[in-house]
Amino acid sequence: VGSFADKAKSFFAKGTGGTDSPDAKEDEREAEEVKRIKDWNALLNKNPTRTTMSSSRVNRLCWKGIPSSVRGRAWKAIIGNDLKITPELFKINLKRGKKLWEEQVTSCKRGRVNNNGVDDGESREDSMRIIQADIPRTFPQLKFFHKEGPFHLPLMEVLQGYVCYRPDVGYVQGMSYLAAILLLNMPTFDAFQCLANLLNQDIYFAFFRMDVDKMKTHLKVYQALMKEKLPNLHKHFETIDIKPGMYLYEWLLTIFSRSLPLDIAHRIWDNFLQHGQVFLFRTALGMLKTFEPRFLKMSFEDCLSILNRPPEDIDEKTLFENIYRIQLTSKRFERMVAKFSEEAAKSAGSNRRRPLHIQE
Repeated sequence: VGSFADKAKSFFAKGTGGTDSPDAKEDEREAEEVKRIKDWNALLNKNPTRTTMSSSRVNRLCWKGIPSSVRGRAWKAIIGNDLKITPELFKINLKRGKKLWEEQVTSCKRGRVNNNGVDDGESREDSMRIIQADIPRTFPQLKFFHKEGPFHLPLMEVLQGYVCYRPDVGYVQGMSYLAAILLLNMPTFDAFQCLANLLNQDIYFAFFRMDVDKMKTHLKVYQALMKEKLPNLHKHFETIDIKPGMYLYEWLLTIFSRSLPLDIAHRIWDNFLQHGQVFLFRTALGMLKTFEPRFLKMSFEDCLSILNRPPEDIDEKTLFENIYRIQLTSKRFERMVAKFSEEAAKSAGSNRRRPLHIQE
């Protein structure tokens, strides 16, 4: 038991800048931030590889959120460069992209058919038209990406370069948000390199190429997890006829950057890049859990309104506590994806073997 003097000292400290005062708490937060930056710099100064970044220590650092001053370097190290993207490769594709852009704007050129019979040039021109319409709609409240903004040209260059680098994928709505988030944290070439490697991941390669079978598989995995983790909400959504496809695709395709405040979206990116697609599904379920008490009392229209535009004052601490409560390992998630993929393949094979008049 402390002495009376100790208790008195503690009491007065609370009102005079002691350990419980707002100033003291702010000092504590600043000291913690300085330590996190120091820890990240010590790690990144060793030029880590993707393998060395896959450690429990880095997991813990990412969970708390990567400090903005080192976030770009950290993301680049975590994503890696399996595609061996070089500055020269970026320059080549950017040059092609700018040429194609000028041709599209002036409408001087028709698309050329490639050896596969695909109108490759035309599809890239279509991509350029969508980019032109999409950029002003990317984080419109920031105005960074407006025509007069400092990130308008870099965003244009990253997307133009990507369209020419992967004409088989082209540009799909949602990509501008991914490129924009990267550009807010790193230079143009680094953003291009990270975007290309990020979109080479299975889930994004499938989603942005509109691979319907794989998209359906991930949707089934999500539905199964929702039924398991949030049974009451799952039943309610079924009753009022809210389907995952009404909101989930936008969450995943933009990695929540269109749906959540930037500071929260950045922390989600920190953990998604470290843990992979399983974290996106945990985040989606964590979002539902955060609003579950409200959802259970709401109609179809009210639920969908929040799902498509979550409140800007969403509490970060509560959200991440709920994400943490959604326990799901990468191995289990991958097993579920494999299981549903196999079932879909068997079903497709069975349908092909059945007489046409009895196929559903």
